[in-house]
Amino acid sequence: MTKRATKYFWSDWPEPSRQRLFRLAPMGTVILTLSVFIGMRLFAGTVTQQIEESKAQYGRVLPLVEDIRSLRAQQGDLAHLAVEKAVWAIIDDLLMEQHLTSIRDTRLNEDETALQVTFTGISLNSLAKFLLALRDRASLQTRDFTLTRNPDDPRLCDAHFVLAR
Repeated sequence: MTKRATKYFWSDWPEPSRQRLFRLAPMGTVILTLSVFIGMRLFAGTVTQQIEESKAQYGRVLPLVEDIRSLRAQQGDLAHLAVEKAVWAIIDDLLMEQHLTSIRDTRLNEDETALQVTFTGISLNSLAKFLLALRDRASLQTRDFTLTRNPDDPRLCDAHFVLAR
């Protein structure tokens, strides 16, 4: 059995053309590699510059956002009420009484009182509305928060809050 010679696309070319191909191919490979490397380097530099500009803009905007959030919390319609009355007003407005398990006073330290609120079988959507109302309407903060899956219905959750101003 005779071994068949491998045939390449340049095998039928004249000798001077083959020599030119093998002389220019390495140089072309180097130029192509450098072009790709330089292009990627320029692209990475542009992306890095955009990231730095975004960080600088974030640094300028962050204090304004924090001021807006604190002012919004201070202007809530329930901010003047006691913690317990404000929480009851929010619970009544959001119709969450059927999920309320307990609500009682507690102390965070000797000067600060808080309110413990526990819900069972509540949806995450209702929980998010409750948290937004606490922040925006009553100017309350969540000092402690525990969220667990409801054992009866895994689509719902149980939540325990410690709320204070």
